[in-house]
Amino acid sequence: MSPFLLIFALAAFAFVGIYKRDWALYLIILLLPAYQVRFQIGPPAGGVPMTFLESLILLLAVVQFADLVFQKRLSAAWSTISKHRLTVIFIFLFLFAALLSVFTAPDQIKAAGIFKAYFFEAVLFYFLAILIIDGEKKLNTLWKVLSVLVLYLSVFGIYQFITLAYLPFNWWAVDIASRRITSLVNHPNALALLLGPILAILIALSKKTWLHGLAIGFGLVAFYLTFSRAAWLALAVVILAFGLFTKAKKKILAAVSIGVLLIFLVPFSRTKLLGLARGSDPSQQNRYVLWSAATDMLKKSPLLGVGLTGFREAYKNYPLGPDRVVQNYPHNFFLNFWLEVGLLGLISVIGLLILFCKKICEAMTSPLSPPHEEGIKRRSWALAAAAGMSMILLHGLVDVPYFKNDLSVLFWLIYSLPFLTTQIPTRD
Repeated sequence: MSPFLLIFALAAFAFVGIYKRDWALYLIILLLPAYQVRFQIGPPAGGVPMTFLESLILLLAVVQFADLVFQKRLSAAWSTISKHRLTVIFIFLFLFAALLSVFTAPDQIKAAGIFKAYFFEAVLFYFLAILIIDGEKKLNTLWKVLSVLVLYLSVFGIYQFITLAYLPFNWWAVDIASRRITSLVNHPNALALLLGPILAILIALSKKTWLHGLAIGFGLVAFYLTFSRAAWLALAVVILAFGLFTKAKKKILAAVSIGVLLIFLVPFSRTKLLGLARGSDPSQQNRYVLWSAATDMLKKSPLLGVGLTGFREAYKNYPLGPDRVVQNYPHNFFLNFWLEVGLLGLISVIGLLILFCKKICEAMTSPLSPPHEEGIKRRSWALAAAAGMSMILLHGLVDVPYFKNDLSVLFWLIYSLPFLTTQIPTRD
């Protein structure tokens, strides 16, 4: 992107943020893949690397803070945030653990960039969501925005599959059945990690618009075409598990059964799933090698881990898996955090997830006082948030659902949802 176009885009975004901060927040969500637009602030030798996605988050934070100061609402904003005091404490422990891991990292400059993008700015987005999405209308718009994100990523991915246009050559495949799409991200698994949690949210919502339905339809097709089998299995489990909390249990069971049947009717996907069941799949063997190496690293440094970006450097000293690739992370949600940000980072993440679950349970078990419709809405929103986070955790058992610009922001957006649903009025 040329400097002139970049400045114009950021100025336009700032203008939107000044007049409609919720629209600016929605734009950030829609532009999650824009982390691939990279530039540098300052001289070539010592400048600060930045992505377009990062710059949008920071710019919106500046606009929001300036407005709070100008309107003399800083104390009210802090009151909103500190309602969930224990959550805030764990968030700061999480950030402290990540900051500490910068200093224990093998490459502190690179680690500082990871801390800035995956931790500080992603958490900043959580606070922006808490402050900006303050009404039912804005929350309903958020569901539509997530639908549009899924829709355009999916349509472009399907177009890739059919035409090969803009599809990286290494995913073409001689056999069309084994072709994998990437859409506007850099890897099929990365696309599955982005689409999966949002699809789980949209499917779990009790009231769906035509836009939700369209996004789910195209999204499931694109999700299949990523050929991420862990993602398929995780989404099927999430839909079945959360379907038990809805009135449409039989329909959901029938839909999942039909989906599984269709996947097994395609020879390539059937072979791939059977390979997992037999334990003979190369990607499965890769995971075992990664986890073995990760376990050995933790034996050597259980308290501090290996620091941010440390796993990749340490893994170079271990035997590689069948893919012969030096991976960045051990491909397990909990091992990823333990090794990269130490035991304190792992404990803080687990603490945050427990608080998330507690908030979900509060919403799901609270009595439906009149008008009942409002309580039902809150339960639907909470169920959707739980489905999204469950998708992250289940898929994350064998992948990396956090350590990426877009995925870290998505994680904190989903994390904010149960807190949003309990604090906003259901009638604007």
